[in-house]
Amino acid sequence: MSVIDAVSATAAGLVVAINGSETELSWRWVRDHGEDKESFDPTTKQRRVYAINPEPPQPAMRAELSVIDGTPIVCIIWPESPEKTWISQSTITDLLDPRPPSARACWHRPQETAVTKGNVSDVLTSDAALSAWVADIADFGFGVLGGFQGGHTEVTALARRIGYPQSTIFGTTWDLASDIDAHDDTAYTQTFLAPHTDGTYAHEAPGLQMFCCTERSGTGGESVIVDGFAIAETLRTEHAEDFEVLTSVSVPGHYIEPGVELRTSRPAIRLDDHGNIVQISMNNYDRSPMHLPSGDMDAFYRAYGQLHEFANDRSRWMSIRLEPGDVLINDNWRVLHGREAYTGGRRFVGCYLNHSDLESRMRTLGV
Repeated sequence: MSVIDAVSATAAGLVVAINGSETELSWRWVRDHGEDKESFDPTTKQRRVYAINPEPPQPAMRAELSVIDGTPIVCIIWPESPEKTWISQSTITDLLDPRPPSARACWHRPQETAVTKGNVSDVLTSDAALSAWVADIADFGFGVLGGFQGGHTEVTALARRIGYPQSTIFGTTWDLASDIDAHDDTAYTQTFLAPHTDGTYAHEAPGLQMFCCTERSGTGGESVIVDGFAIAETLRTEHAEDFEVLTSVSVPGHYIEPGVELRTSRPAIRLDDHGNIVQISMNNYDRSPMHLPSGDMDAFYRAYGQLHEFANDRSRWMSIRLEPGDVLINDNWRVLHGREAYTGGRRFVGCYLNHSDLESRMRTLGV
C-alpha cells in the first residue's frame, strides 16, 4: 500500500507527495472529501457539506500529516474557522495511487478450475462456508453445493446469504423444467442450449443465477459453463480488431411474449474506466435485428462469430451433471452457461440475484 511522504498548502490547493510524485488537489476537492465529523457522518458514511458552490473556499493556512484514533490522516487548517478538516491518508492514496484490482483466475480449460463442492446447510449457518462459496464464484465464476432439500422458501434463504432474489418476469423464484409452459423460451425444452448469458434484453442483467436440482432422470442434460472473461482476454491478445468491435458496438437484445416486450442494448464485452473486463453479454437466441454501415456490419459479424466460436469450443467447457440436491450458481456477468440435450426428467427451482449484492458480499467477507 502506498503512503503519503509529505503534504503542503499552496494558494491553489493541497499538494500531496506519494512515492516521489506530487499531485495537487484543489481546495474545493478537499472540502468535498473531508472525513471529520463536521464534514462526514461516520455512521451513515454520507457527506454533511455541500462543496459544489460557485465560489471555491479560501486557501488553507497549512496542512500536516497526523494521526487520529490510530488512523493516519491529512489535517487541513482553514483561515476563516478554528475547525479543522481531515481526510484519511488511505482515502487519498487509494484515489491517487490505486491498487490494481485483485487478480482473478481466468480459466481457459476446466482443469484450471479449483471449485470445491460445499454443503447448503453449512453455507446457511457458517460464515466460513459462505466465504468459501463466494470465493469460488469470485475466482472462477461459479460455485457448487450439495445437500439442497426443499423448494422456493429454501432457495430464498440460500440467496439471502449473498443478497436478495431479483424479481423478473419469471418471478422472484422460479421453476425450470420442460413440462412448464408459462413462458415460450428455449430453456423450457429438452434441446441443446448453446452457451450464453441471460438478460441481454434487460438494463440490469441478472448478476447471478442459481439452479437447485430437485429431480433428475434419463440421459444427457449436463450443465455447461465457459469462462467469458478468459475468452475476452484471448480476443484482446490474439484478435485485437475483433476485441475492439465487441467492446464498442452495442448489441441489441429482446424478450417478447404476450404482455411483455423487453429491449436494451450493450456491447458484448463491457469494460470499466480502466480497461478491465466487467461484463460479458452474449445471447444469440435473444439478439435483435441491428444495422451498421456495410463494412462495420461485416466487422461485427466477424467479431461476434469469433466470440461464438470460442464459446462453443468444447475444450473450454466445464460440464456438470446436477443430481437432486445439487446447487449450481453462476456469475451471469462472467461465465456463459448452456445445457446438453436430454431425456427424462430434469427439474430445478432457482432465482436470479443482483451483481451489486454479490460485489457487496465479496467486500464484506474480504473475498
